[in-house]
Amino acid sequence: MQTRKAWVAGMAAAAVAGAAWLLWQPGAATPENGSPPSHAEGESTWRIADAGRAFGLGTAKPAPTARSPEEVRRRLFKEGSFAGTEAAGSWCVADQKLKPCGELRSRFEYYVLGLGEVTIEEIRGLIQDEAQRANGAQLAGEIMAVWDKYWQVRTHDWRNKFVQSDRATWMPVFEEQRSVRRQVLGAPWAEAFFKEDEKHFSDYYAQLESGQAPPPDPGEPVPQMAPGKDPAAVRAERVARYGEAAADRLARADEEWAQWELRLSGAQREWERLQKAANLSDAQRKAEIVSYVKSNFAPDEQMRVQALLRI
Repeated sequence: MQTRKAWVAGMAAAAVAGAAWLLWQPGAATPENGSPPSHAEGESTWRIADAGRAFGLGTAKPAPTARSPEEVRRRLFKEGSFAGTEAAGSWCVADQKLKPCGELRSRFEYYVLGLGEVTIEEIRGLIQDEAQRANGAQLAGEIMAVWDKYWQVRTHDWRNKFVQSDRATWMPVFEEQRSVRRQVLGAPWAEAFFKEDEKHFSDYYAQLESGQAPPPDPGEPVPQMAPGKDPAAVRAERVARYGEAAADRLARADEEWAQWELRLSGAQREWERLQKAANLSDAQRKAEIVSYVKSNFAPDEQMRVQALLRI
């Protein structure tokens, strides 16, 4: 069961923005050796075949024959780390048209997490197959055109290098990334994919330049409601740390969690009552509690509740 602390911490992490996104500088360093692969003079992007090495995953050996989308699907979803997960984001298709939206970047990044278990070529093949199954061949072709441009940005060989301890390096990196994204993806897709990240960074940078203290590490414990705590004091601390909008989101998370715990407590009491009902058989008790759960919980909650009640 997801704990309240984990839930609220997740909400805070989503609400707080800093310069951390700028540390992700595709092509800047590999996990193993800290430096990018070499490139031919004037080459600005990595070939897709080079992308595995960018993650410290490649070798000098010839790549094996690419697996089929079905084999990749089995490797990731049946045998690998994607088992039990659902794809993030969406295809950004509405009214049979592909429209720029950030959810497609989330969908791409979900599949990229499979690198290491499968190759980038196999990931591309899987994305194409999934897109075609969901949207048809024509729209899948349009989606893959966006993917190819996105991966070109994702693996671009940046001229400016980010040094976290040297703020003078920050804006050149930011401006280069912003420019390349629009050149490669086009303004509509670049803004759909990166506008929020860019705004977060701009706000954070401006705050630092103004001399204000930077926001706290999102990994720090989030001020939470608890018995005996003053709600006004908790909110004031949240506003001071994260701002009004984030404090509002955390307050909504508190309310959602409180409502969940209230409904779960009701289900636990009902199950205890049914277990003590001597006039009911075991089958009847189970049928009664299953009916109760269906009446009081959304479909995506019911399995979780039944597991918690040990039905």
